[in-house]
Amino acid sequence: MDSKAYDPSANLLEDEEHASGPDVLCCRCQKLVSVQDAPRASRWRLWLLAGALLVLVVVASLVGLGRMQIASPERNIDGLSALEAYNTTKQAYDIIDAADRSEEATRFWTELKNYDGIVAIDDAFAEQLNLPPSVPHPDDPNTKIYQVNVFHSLHCLYRIRNRLISKVPLDKWPRDDIHTMHCLDHIRNDLMCNVDLSLSGSSEYISFNHGHHGKKCRDLGAVQDWSRRNAWTGYREHLKDVIGFDLMEAERANLAAAGGGHWNKANSTFDKETGRITFWFEEE
Repeated sequence: MDSKAYDPSANLLEDEEHASGPDVLCCRCQKLVSVQDAPRASRWRLWLLAGALLVLVVVASLVGLGRMQIASPERNIDGLSALEAYNTTKQAYDIIDAADRSEEATRFWTELKNYDGIVAIDDAFAEQLNLPPSVPHPDDPNTKIYQVNVFHSLHCLYRIRNRLISKVPLDKWPRDDIHTMHCLDHIRNDLMCNVDLSLSGSSEYISFNHGHHGKKCRDLGAVQDWSRRNAWTGYREHLKDVIGFDLMEAERANLAAAGGGHWNKANSTFDKETGRITFWFEEE
């Protein structure tokens, strides 16, 4: 507005609900301006300016999108970053007493055990995410093999449950073997690293188990789907046919060493060619 000629009829910041009609150029400054009164050249300049601004907006959007993809490469790796989001759910699964000795619980754990989470990740992506070093894919030198950690933890819980509910005597099937004790420590580390901040309620002051109301959980089903799409499907065959790893023999050695004293992990070895495990123990 021209500061030299103040027009008291031009009410700034007037209520806009009364502004109407094609002749109103600015409803916040209620000076009526007829479109027909505007010079033709001015109208052309306005159109050109609007077109130029539109082009700039489109170009800026494309550049910003490109930078976003470069700065966040994980967005392009089959939706991995989206799996970090939490979804508000009342209950993650329909089963409650999954640790019980029941057919329902056994089916539940058997289904979970079908996913090992062994995936093949491109070297460039692994470097961008600062992933730890890992073994190479035997058929692709530019790819590394990893495991999604949740499936390691679920395997450990499956193993511990089987030993807790087993009717086999302890002298025939020791429960303090190295593998099982490792599993317990692995879960301990996961719990301390991924601290659950949800608040659980109580109905009798003793147990606080009412913690599922509005609980935020990651979508395990989506993680399973992602792991399946990126899985190294030849993992088990490679263990058996190339490395020569005998899972049953390794388990027998593991059980035979149970209760043998304090395990010295640093001096214990695993021969990748033969699959043989050598344990070192220190007397208690």
